[in-house]
Amino acid sequence: MKNNSGPLDSTQPTWQQDLLASLVVFLVALPLCMGIALASGAPVAAGLVTGIVGGLLVGTFAGSPLQVSGPAAGLTVICGEIIRQHGMPAFGLAVLFAGILQFVAGILRLGQWFRAVSPAVIHGMLSGIGVLILCGQLHVLVDERPRENAMKNIAAIPESLLKGIAMPTWESADVRTSRIDLLSRLNALGGRQRTLRGNVDRALQRLMVPADAALNVDAAEQVKSVTEVLQPWVAEQQSIAVELQAISKSADDSPLVSNGGPTAEKLKSLLIAADRHLVEASRDLSSDKAESVTLSQKDSAQSIDALTAILKSHDWAGKIGLLAVIVIFGWQFFAKGKLKLIPAPLLAIVITTLAAQILKVPILYVDVPNNLLSGLTLPSFATFTESPIRVLLLAGAVVAVVASAETLLCATAVDQMHRGPRTRYDKELSAQGIGNIVCGCLGVLPMTGVIVRSAANVQAGGKTRLSAILHGVWLLLFAVALVPVLRMIPTAALAGILVYTGIRLIDFQGMIHLWKENRIEAGIFFITMTVIVVEDLLTGVVTGVVLSAVKLLARFSQLDVHVTKDGPADKRRTTIKLMGAATFIRLPKLASCLEKVDPGADLHVDVCDMDYIDRACMDLLQNWARQHAATGGQLTIDWDSLNSKFQTNRPRTAETGAPAKS
Repeated sequence: MKNNSGPLDSTQPTWQQDLLASLVVFLVALPLCMGIALASGAPVAAGLVTGIVGGLLVGTFAGSPLQVSGPAAGLTVICGEIIRQHGMPAFGLAVLFAGILQFVAGILRLGQWFRAVSPAVIHGMLSGIGVLILCGQLHVLVDERPRENAMKNIAAIPESLLKGIAMPTWESADVRTSRIDLLSRLNALGGRQRTLRGNVDRALQRLMVPADAALNVDAAEQVKSVTEVLQPWVAEQQSIAVELQAISKSADDSPLVSNGGPTAEKLKSLLIAADRHLVEASRDLSSDKAESVTLSQKDSAQSIDALTAILKSHDWAGKIGLLAVIVIFGWQFFAKGKLKLIPAPLLAIVITTLAAQILKVPILYVDVPNNLLSGLTLPSFATFTESPIRVLLLAGAVVAVVASAETLLCATAVDQMHRGPRTRYDKELSAQGIGNIVCGCLGVLPMTGVIVRSAANVQAGGKTRLSAILHGVWLLLFAVALVPVLRMIPTAALAGILVYTGIRLIDFQGMIHLWKENRIEAGIFFITMTVIVVEDLLTGVVTGVVLSAVKLLARFSQLDVHVTKDGPADKRRTTIKLMGAATFIRLPKLASCLEKVDPGADLHVDVCDMDYIDRACMDLLQNWARQHAATGGQLTIDWDSLNSKFQTNRPRTAETGAPAKS
């Protein structure tokens, strides 16, 4: 990378350069914060708040003055899985644990150790995450929801793409406006119902009693415990049912229904069915029938999903999402000079938003609350008592390791891009920990150092940490004062940005380079990526680390010994060339070769191509040299070179104790 401080005029005051750079970084961060939140299954507000904390707090205490922190695409897979299994309040606890681990690691000066991971594993992990993001967001690109896992996402891609490439349908302006309004309200209602279902399912799971213990539980107590634990969700379920009735009345008066047609009739029948399911769900929550509760919650969520499905225009969403991808890729090729300072994702958002608003296409748009804090799910004391702490501690550890590795690798890359102060890795790690502690307490996404935003900061002329701090200020002001603007952004456009991000994360060039340079490293890269896609992120990373360790052990247990007799017959000159690592594992092989040397022979040991020698093999050579000298033979060896590979004091000759001579 080039060593520069950015394209802006260096004669400008530092604060002016930081101000301009902060605006560029803000424009880069805004769409990514929202898109990463949606990809993680979290509210948009969670992504925006993480970006704000990353700017205001982490930017103030960071060990890398030009690195910019915020929600990262590399963590979307982990976050999505935790949220899906445990819900947003418990997810906040996992982020809190991750922050504490990062802070403690920074205090203990462990920052450098997070970088001690094989590049093949790191790039394999990022490529695997890229595949997962790409496969999931291709569905969001056409206003579909991602499937439960990567393999189902991959299998369903053709179905979603067919919906997206279909010829878009055209309706009158009033019908389209009506469809957009109903779709927006029903989509928000569906999100509430899915959240409620998840909370209820997790509550019922906590009440499951093992078969051998069930006999010891009084039936009345069991009924009471079920009723009590479900009681907090009754009011929310009733509120959802009331909101659906209001939507039904609006639908009856809308042009979409009044104009008649197959869509109108199907919509009315689905509204009636959904109303029935929601009423049943409210009644079941007040009962003691856990199985009925589970079934009615499932039916309620599916009935609202059916309503949104009939209102969505997957074809229009596909066109809008594809337009975002085209704009981003096109801008990379056509932007010249100072135009490169305009972030491609922001340009894509502007163009697609204008297109969607002008055409009034019935697709999903970003759902942002009027009050930023109202969109957050704060952990409570009950969260501590009711959540599986051991599971969340493990999840937090995974988040901490991945976030720390990504942050410190990003910091290293940023250091190569400018001539300013270098990164203080331990301080940076502690700052990230502080930021994630705050994010965990707020129940939002975890943060890392983000290379896209950091590179934009350097290229835009950022000089000090002020640029990172100010970008958080702009995010805060925009999220508070311009909520109506955010609601105009199509979710398909954000998905298009993440599709591009997923493609960029897949390191195609790295694959080719590793395959040419080192097939074993290429294999570790590919296996790590594959296991992440097929199984999960933790299994994939652990697999990659284990394979790297096995490779290292194999490398340090490999010793090649070549023996040649190249002197006159009377002097019996023999050469032994050692290549690899001389460890105790290969001691028998080395001893066997030395035993074959004729007594009194002139032996030369070539250690130039040897990587390492341990104490056992070093002692063997010294003892053999002493014994061979007694037969009138001579050992010639570069003891200085051998000593450097052993990393100890220079060996001494057996006879004098003086440094051995070559």
